[in-house]
Amino acid sequence: MKRGFKTDDGRRHLAALRKRTTGGRRAVGAVWALVFLALAPIQASETSTVFTADISHALIEIQLSAEPAHVRMDRDFFVTLHIRAPDYLKVTLPDLRARFRGFKVADGYTREPITAAGATRMEQRWRLIPDLRRAYRLAPFAVQVDDTRTRPATTTWFATRTVTFPAEPTPAIVSGEPEVSLRPFWIPPTLRTVSIWIGIVVLAIVFVALLLRGALAISRNMKERRMSPRERAFAELDRLLRRNLVKNHLYKDFYIELTMVVRRYIERAHLIHAPEQTTQEFLAAAAHHPHFRPQSLAQLKDFLESADLIKFAGQEATPLLADQAVARAKGYVEQDAREEELNDRKSE
Repeated sequence: MKRGFKTDDGRRHLAALRKRTTGGRRAVGAVWALVFLALAPIQASETSTVFTADISHALIEIQLSAEPAHVRMDRDFFVTLHIRAPDYLKVTLPDLRARFRGFKVADGYTREPITAAGATRMEQRWRLIPDLRRAYRLAPFAVQVDDTRTRPATTTWFATRTVTFPAEPTPAIVSGEPEVSLRPFWIPPTLRTVSIWIGIVVLAIVFVALLLRGALAISRNMKERRMSPRERAFAELDRLLRRNLVKNHLYKDFYIELTMVVRRYIERAHLIHAPEQTTQEFLAAAAHHPHFRPQSLAQLKDFLESADLIKFAGQEATPLLADQAVARAKGYVEQDAREEELNDRKSE
């Protein structure tokens, strides 16, 4: 009985131990499963950064890998060829420097072959610099295979296919046009700026007006200087009448200007300084002048004394009297100019 009791206790202890061992294995398996799930995205992301291509032929296995997965202008491009073949086949690759398109070869080397487990492995690495062609590939190349099982060795050749390396998306074509609108944006000027510009415009208008007025006055004076004394007197008289002094009841100003027209005519025609003399001084000087006849002198005296009554004595004037004064001035100028013309003809 005692022996059987020990046997039953051993069985129970063995069962408990198996149970603990099974539970520990399950816990370890769960941990490894979590580790695998955690590392799976990392492995996928790492493999996604490598470009691979299989260019194997028959018993010759050639695996190509390139980093990064896309050709980038800011990074060098690394290409690795992994060659695996039976140990009785000797594989010889040509110089691939001239077979890369779209790259400049910066460096390249071949590792020593390793033979193990009836197979020979070799590796060739290249560092390439992309250019701006945007088309990158490894052109087909010929691979030499020597079968050493025969004497002499049998040599065969095979050509690989073209390997095209993917490049980053082509950037948008730059047309040279600005990317933003360059239309002018209206900024309203300040009140001070507007006032300054208005003042400048007004001054410019006044200046131009004065300039034109001065130019017209100079042109008129030059034209009148070429006129005869009679023509010039009638031009001044016409300009006086256009001022409408009589219509505005400015009789004194009108008579002063009218007598000055006659006095300037006498000064130009007979060289007597009539504008600077009084009426009495002028009449006294004209009485001794050979060009003044008694009839013309009496007519001139009547005209000047009538004008003095209005200018200095305050006699009331009317439009009718003003018209009569204009008629007497015209008559005197016409008669005196006619007499001067007759005298010039007689002297000739």
